[in-house]
Amino acid sequence: MNQSSAPHKRAARVYAGQTGQVLGLLMFQVLVRLVAFAPLVYAIVSGRFLWMRSEHPLALGFLASLPLYVLLVMPLRFQAAARKAQLHGQNRDSRLTPANYFAWLAAALLRLLAALPFLALFWGFVAAFYYYMRVLPFNDSLLAIQQAGQLVGGDYPAGIVLIALVGLLSLVLAALAWKRGLAFEHQDVLALGYQTAWRQAAQLRKRRKRRINRTVLLNALLCLPAILGVLAVLAVYMIGQPRLGMLALDFVNAAGLLLSFSFPTGTLVTALIVMLVLWLPLLPLRKLALAAVLLETN
Repeated sequence: MNQSSAPHKRAARVYAGQTGQVLGLLMFQVLVRLVAFAPLVYAIVSGRFLWMRSEHPLALGFLASLPLYVLLVMPLRFQAAARKAQLHGQNRDSRLTPANYFAWLAAALLRLLAALPFLALFWGFVAAFYYYMRVLPFNDSLLAIQQAGQLVGGDYPAGIVLIALVGLLSLVLAALAWKRGLAFEHQDVLALGYQTAWRQAAQLRKRRKRRINRTVLLNALLCLPAILGVLAVLAVYMIGQPRLGMLALDFVNAAGLLLSFSFPTGTLVTALIVMLVLWLPLLPLRKLALAAVLLETN
């Protein structure tokens, strides 16, 4: 593996030269995520959670998907990292055996534990936002926004801005905490053991900090067209909804729509097409580029 070239160039060569294996890995990872998020997908499609009738099927579906994500997606991210190492020319054990799975699961739980404080901060904000915007009566939601604004000496607009800033800050902190675990995820935990792999990951983050950050930034830019496309599709529908003439009222209505994901089928299908066209083809390139920089040994 030529480590002198840019990670995305190396990723493109692997993508072009081993397309079948890359796409096979992609399809397997997509399938794993579909299984993990099956309760949430079912709630979105059916408008209910399993056989139970509830006013909050998406929230229940999401909560049911979280343990599946931890048990399925997170350990198999280590397996995917091993496969990407093989695609980049390294010798790794990527066999999906019971022993390997439980070793990857333990590593995944360690990775999760390290990021948990900041993840808990973000999901705590999400839970509070959901409670105030979807569970409480409409007037109580308005009162909560007003009280948030009064914390900074304002009213409804200040409350909306404060809520948005707190949400954005918690999201950024959670993303940075999650990003720190990527180096550990790409270590050969099966051969090195958890302590050595964790130590080498920390050394890699220090040694390749700029190169890793540059790769992550470029990956984020590659995601931007898909994200903006999906947001545009959802925004077109939301803009077409009746306005109540007051910012706080419109904010509560928009938040309720987003949290309940009550979009028409046509809007959801269009958003899915945007993801398939703008997100999925670039996903292997982004993953391989990140692996390239995190697998560097000098």
